[in-house]
Amino acid sequence: MRALGAAVLVLLCTTLIYGQNIEGKVTDQISGEVLIGAAIELNHQTKGSITTEKGLFQFQNLVPGLYEIQVSYLGYERYIEKNIWVKTGKTVYLNIQLARSNNEMDEVVVTANTEPLRDEIGDISITEEKINRYAATYYDPARLVLSSPDVMVTNDQNNQISVRGLSPELNVWRLEGVEIVNPNHLSNAGTFNDQPAATGGGVNILSAQMLDRSQFHIGAMDNSNNNTVAGLFDMDFRDGYAGDHQFTAQASLIGLDFSAEGPLKKGSQASYLANYRYSFTGLLGLMGVDFGGEVIGFQDLSFNVHLPLKNKASLNVFALGGLSSNEFKAKSPADVEIEKDKSDISYREKMGGIGGKYNLPLSNGYSIQLTSLFSSNSQTRNQTTFRDLVNVESRYNTENQVAIWSNRAEVKRNLGHNTFQLGSNFNHYDHQYQSTGTQVIDFSNQQSLLAPYLLWEYQPTTILSITAGGTYYLLNANSTMYNYDYRAAVSYKLGMMKMSVSAGKYSQVKQAYSNFTPRQAEAQYNLYTNGFIESYRYLASTETTIKKVNIQVEGFYYYFPSVSVIKRMTPPDYIIYTNKQSQAQTSGVSLRLQGMTPLFYYDIGGSLFNSTYEGEDLPYNLGHSFSASVGEKWFFNREGENRVLSANLKGMYQGGMYQPENDRLSPYGRIDIRISWAKNKKNTVRTWSLDIQNLTNRQNEAFQYYDSVTGQIEMNYQLGLLPILTYRIEF
Repeated sequence: MRALGAAVLVLLCTTLIYGQNIEGKVTDQISGEVLIGAAIELNHQTKGSITTEKGLFQFQNLVPGLYEIQVSYLGYERYIEKNIWVKTGKTVYLNIQLARSNNEMDEVVVTANTEPLRDEIGDISITEEKINRYAATYYDPARLVLSSPDVMVTNDQNNQISVRGLSPELNVWRLEGVEIVNPNHLSNAGTFNDQPAATGGGVNILSAQMLDRSQFHIGAMDNSNNNTVAGLFDMDFRDGYAGDHQFTAQASLIGLDFSAEGPLKKGSQASYLANYRYSFTGLLGLMGVDFGGEVIGFQDLSFNVHLPLKNKASLNVFALGGLSSNEFKAKSPADVEIEKDKSDISYREKMGGIGGKYNLPLSNGYSIQLTSLFSSNSQTRNQTTFRDLVNVESRYNTENQVAIWSNRAEVKRNLGHNTFQLGSNFNHYDHQYQSTGTQVIDFSNQQSLLAPYLLWEYQPTTILSITAGGTYYLLNANSTMYNYDYRAAVSYKLGMMKMSVSAGKYSQVKQAYSNFTPRQAEAQYNLYTNGFIESYRYLASTETTIKKVNIQVEGFYYYFPSVSVIKRMTPPDYIIYTNKQSQAQTSGVSLRLQGMTPLFYYDIGGSLFNSTYEGEDLPYNLGHSFSASVGEKWFFNREGENRVLSANLKGMYQGGMYQPENDRLSPYGRIDIRISWAKNKKNTVRTWSLDIQNLTNRQNEAFQYYDSVTGQIEMNYQLGLLPILTYRIEF
């Protein structure tokens, strides 16, 4: 008995030494001033904590699992954050910013912070917890957003997505609030003729382990989110934990993944966060996964350094970079079955970016934020086609270089019931493209965009909110062009129901690689003209919660008064391009049901829409899209160890893509599954997981093309069953 008692005592001490903690800091949302004596409540317990003279709080030696924090302070809205993910031996740090209440004498006004597993209407939240939980995300933020019925997959091999029938090429990526080039490896994966995509790729360089709470905006956006007419990825790096050093290592059939974070020096609030990945996807080929006979590889490195400065200011220095390639070797003449079998194809891609963000809280409710980021993407593709044993042809030999220097300055002011936001974006774009072989193109374009904006938010009562703003665009390209946007939204909340309407003008600078309708890469540079894509967006939505079921309904109408529409005709002997200005529109309605507990969630929805130009279908006019995700966790506790079993299922079904020169593709359907088994022991977490994409091995159609070898229209199919086994350790 003494031995047993001693063992229990040792086990208890060990648990205390390697306990789990939640730490954080509470500040004013606008000024950044620390709030002393704020009440902190954990999991609805009566015994909580209050912030120190430095605004800090701490909960120690917690049991691993999901937690909820509530923070209240006189004159501020109550802050609620659910599903805080606490892992064994880890400390979670929260940087909580409270918003002032409409009535300074109100003690609390209960509001809910964005929950990791419930999305607001028109937004899809991107968090590490969700990416670790949803099926077949592969730690890729672009694949996570497929949980929404308003987001449609265009190809299993590429994370390029369509929003409500709009072209994926119109989506925009932002990092820390400013625009960046396409942050994806292998942007040619799964595309027609293996030509690079504008906004997608095989794998995203932004690993989920680097990300703070990020958003994908698909509905109403305020004027700070300008220069976009489709979807907007708004990504942010998280700050590394300054308490101690923490590490994660992961090995899967895709590759290796390492991350580290911690203080720059002991006792300092300055911190670092870094992540490195290296692929060996050749293992999947040995397992029989068909990537079209290509050898694929990639690696990337990202980091974020957080530096607290004097006067409550802070500076973040961040960078990301990646290399990727794929190789395809021609077959011998006797083994040639399709046209591609005759070609050697070599593709190389480099992407990189470096930037900084400076934040300075001031007195009287002011704050200033300055951000600057330079990013570039360089792609080289060479193709040699062997017509026979004698004749050799070089074609589609291209070099494509895109660089963006993006800047943002922003001032916020909180004044009673009003919040004012004044800012400006300045972007310089540089695009170089050369093509040799069957068609020679030498394209060069530089343009600069200045986009000042003003945003006003007014909340006279707790149930009514009004937002209005405007953006002025000054584009300096071959000539100087002007444009402007104006937007307004009204939201009314009554009990558990919230109703919103919004309307406004949305504009986007034309880029040679971002077009309203997709077209073959060689055509876009000959037909490109500087200017803006303009659209008008009208949305009406209602949201209510009935017995913990969140129900969202939104009607939408996107109108494009004048867009360039390209048709590509592909008979055996010729190609014809037509370019004319047309009216286009997308209209429809979406329904989404979401429910969430710390152990169980479901996310089910459907979207019906029609996307046309002058009565004809746009390529991504799928007509309908349905999605469903469900998952549950089971905890198995025993002395000294906590085990968690998780099962997650995701299904998608959508209409087929429309190809003007061929028949409409068949409807697309896919079922994904994720099963994970985690062991939490001492100061480590070990997790085995299995993700299977396309569980039923359904043969989905990708695109049709005319093949010179077979002499007929051929169908290219998407990936079949794709299993990914992963081992992950956190310590």
